[in-house]
Amino acid sequence: MNGKRKARNHSKITGRMLSAALASFLLTVSVLVNLWAPVALAASKITLSVETDARSVGQGNIVTVRVVADNMPGITSFGPVVLEYDDKDAEYISFSQGKDISGSFVFVETHDKGKITVSAQDQNVRNAEEGAEDSAEEPFRSENKVTLFMVSFRVLPGSSGNLNIRIDKTGSFVNDAGEEAEVVKGNSVSISINPSSISKDATLAFLTINNVDISPDFNPNITDYSATVARDVTEVQVTPMPNNMFASLAISGNNNLQIGMNVIRIEVTAQDRETTMLYTIHITRKESFAPDSATLVDASGKTYSYLDIPDNVTVPEGFVQTVRMINGYSVQAYARDGVTSVLLYLFDGTNSPAFYFYNPEEKTVIPYDPENTIIRTSKVLRISALPENIQVPAGFVAAVYDTGRIKFKGYVDKNSNFICFMKDENGVGDFYLYNPETGSFQIYRPADRRPEILYKYMFEVFLIISIIEAVSLIITVYMVRRIIADKANPRPKRV
Repeated sequence: MNGKRKARNHSKITGRMLSAALASFLLTVSVLVNLWAPVALAASKITLSVETDARSVGQGNIVTVRVVADNMPGITSFGPVVLEYDDKDAEYISFSQGKDISGSFVFVETHDKGKITVSAQDQNVRNAEEGAEDSAEEPFRSENKVTLFMVSFRVLPGSSGNLNIRIDKTGSFVNDAGEEAEVVKGNSVSISINPSSISKDATLAFLTINNVDISPDFNPNITDYSATVARDVTEVQVTPMPNNMFASLAISGNNNLQIGMNVIRIEVTAQDRETTMLYTIHITRKESFAPDSATLVDASGKTYSYLDIPDNVTVPEGFVQTVRMINGYSVQAYARDGVTSVLLYLFDGTNSPAFYFYNPEEKTVIPYDPENTIIRTSKVLRISALPENIQVPAGFVAAVYDTGRIKFKGYVDKNSNFICFMKDENGVGDFYLYNPETGSFQIYRPADRRPEILYKYMFEVFLIISIIEAVSLIITVYMVRRIIADKANPRPKRV
């Protein structure tokens, strides 16, 4: 009896322990779910709002608004987001991407009267899905507020009251799993329009230089900037936009840039003709034509560095100095009409710096050797050693041909025809025949003498046949005449 009682007690204790363990497990799961649930909930909802730093704006002035999302839970595409504004009070000026996401998102923006429509896609994620190398697979994420894009408007003359800007449509916000987030409209903006008659605003709203970055990033309250341009740039196009449309501008120093430091001045005079503001850009024109740390990698993977072309260099006839965009770099080069390759001054890391022919289509680089290089209308040829598997055409022997200007190594026949074995930019070799009258080369093809031999053989055969026929004819004529003569004058018979 005591044994059975002990067994029942042990069973009860074991059951209680298992129940306690199960309760603890369920409690842990419940805590984890509760901790995770708010994150999942927050990540599935986005609030879009319009924001601006301006509380009031004068007639003719520019105002910029931001479209922001309170978070970005791995969104890979969004839109179309439609921004609506009072077109009777303002006109569209410009669109710009938010800096937080401009590195990966590609935007499509259109504007119509009273509406701005914007869509965007995370290009890095798209490239990764398509198998592109060096692309980030993770979409942009942020639990904080993110500026998606900015739009600038100019208040029209005669406007009054308030300028209202709001989100009309939010579009779809899709994450990397193809799921749509819940999107709600947040705050809009209502900016008071100040109808003052005379503006004292002499600030710029925008300042850009075509194809040139300025530092620091433009800010209307920062008046001093710096920039750098390549050696071949002698003038730049400066595009300032005053914050007030009635302000006037005076730009100087952007033409005839000298080597070294130059100063561009943009003077803004407000509508009151008394308030002024001076913006300056210290722009440096480089001494070197070669881009900083620029390299060229050919089809075989060999790397070359760009160098400045020395003064008083000798280049092939017909080549003129120019600037070409090669592998993303604007570089000094020599080019000739009809010739694909260009001459670049490069350093291969081992040999002395020199001119090389670069073929942008085949990505090949070959040294320029004046003694062994022929420039044709369509290609560049170099005299090369004869490969072991190629024989010299019959009748030709090794020789050196002196043109009076340059000596070529090749082969000559008994008729003084001179040929060279040369390779083009792609490494394709062939024999080329030199034309002393034009000083040019053309592909050599040995004459096919089989028809000539055949004609000669046929001539000899027909000649023999003709001779035989002539002899036969002569014999026949002779025999006929003999028979006729015998009949006319029969010989007397012997008795």
